[in-house]
Amino acid sequence: MYGYDALLDGNLKPWLIEINASPSLTASGKDDYDLKYGLLHDVLNVLDMENRLTGKEKRVGGWDLLWDDGPVLADDGNMECTMNGTSAAVTNSFLGCYNDRHKQLREMYTAAEAVKKT
Repeated sequence: MYGYDALLDGNLKPWLIEINASPSLTASGKDDYDLKYGLLHDVLNVLDMENRLTGKEKRVGGWDLLWDDGPVLADDGNMECTMNGTSAAVTNSFLGCYNDRHKQLREMYTAAEAVKKT
């Protein structure tokens, strides 16, 4: 896991400041704790050390999945982005979208268990 520090200029152009090989996971407040806890939770789900995933998932946690040097897309080539629970756009990335991590993981694990039982 790497930490990327970026700065957005007045035209919203991102500038890479630095890349940290060992980013700090020490929280400085509640929001920082929630962010870092969610990050670690998602990293462990992507690693799938409990072997819960089937390999056919379109999304794991808040991550855009990549496979063979390209994005994993929904069957129709798009993924629905929601903000505040309402559909905002159809996109190929979940960046900036609302992420109901717990709901998404419950659905994913339920589907994976159903596939493994068949």
